[in-house]
Amino acid sequence: MVALRKFKTLIDLLAYFKDEQVCRDYLELIRWNGKIVCPYKECKHDHVFKYTDGKRYKCAKCQHQFSVKVGTIFEDSKISLQKWFAAIYLITSHKKGISSLQLHRDLGVTQKTAWFMLHRVRHTLMISPAEKLTGIIEADETFIGGKESNKHKSKQTTGTQGRSAKTKTPVLGIIERGGELRAIKVISTQGYSLRPFIVNNVEFGSQVHTDEWHGYRGLSRIFKHKFINHGDGEYSKDGVHTNTIEGFWSLLKRGVIGIYHSMSDKHLQKYIDEFVFRYNTRGMSENFRFDRMLNNINSHLTYKQLCLKK
Repeated sequence: MVALRKFKTLIDLLAYFKDEQVCRDYLELIRWNGKIVCPYKECKHDHVFKYTDGKRYKCAKCQHQFSVKVGTIFEDSKISLQKWFAAIYLITSHKKGISSLQLHRDLGVTQKTAWFMLHRVRHTLMISPAEKLTGIIEADETFIGGKESNKHKSKQTTGTQGRSAKTKTPVLGIIERGGELRAIKVISTQGYSLRPFIVNNVEFGSQVHTDEWHGYRGLSRIFKHKFINHGDGEYSKDGVHTNTIEGFWSLLKRGVIGIYHSMSDKHLQKYIDEFVFRYNTRGMSENFRFDRMLNNINSHLTYKQLCLKK
């Protein structure tokens, strides 16, 4: 991964990226590292000419002209790269996230534009894991959604106590002690929904800690499964606990309650990816996190795709 500049504050970032050409040059270096490649999927040729204006390129094979934005989250955007870079810095550095209303005020764009920018950035934050988690793994599930007691009586749904998914969406998380976190939206908290994600993301023979929920039964066939009984008031016993993953749930819910207020089920996984990205990069400096995100921008999301009804 290419890391170029050290930004301790947003002021430092804006002072360096003083105009569009500086932004384009930085993006070119961090994207191609001196070896420009045609961004079109059917081509990917590496013999490319650069125009003297510093803005455009031309592929010697397919003859297409393109800019450094093509094939990235910045493609077809009329927003300046300077504002995009400021948005990325704010989104990746704010511990509990930033709302579209706040971003629109900070950048001087409309709320609708800020919302689209946020989703384009989230679109890049789900990084496919290369290796399985190992060592001591904590697994736990939570529910995202508003409390029925906060709703008007005419809009309340009965029978939603406990683990009911009638009005809430279950989310499963696993974390390696002292290492990486992974989380995913699931259809239920039954074993058939929980176990496959754990099996696919945890190394065989690892030690898995959970609570007493019956959805985790059967893990002992593959892992060293240990659990604590929250129903009996147990929260840590002989090093067995789920406190680490529960700490992440607290952070996620603080973001829901204090920043976003609500998350649609359609986009929930993207919000989860945003919080997972920040959690997994919590030990990085602000500029390294910024560069890591820029190294993963080679995907394009249109407004039509974002709003497409499923």
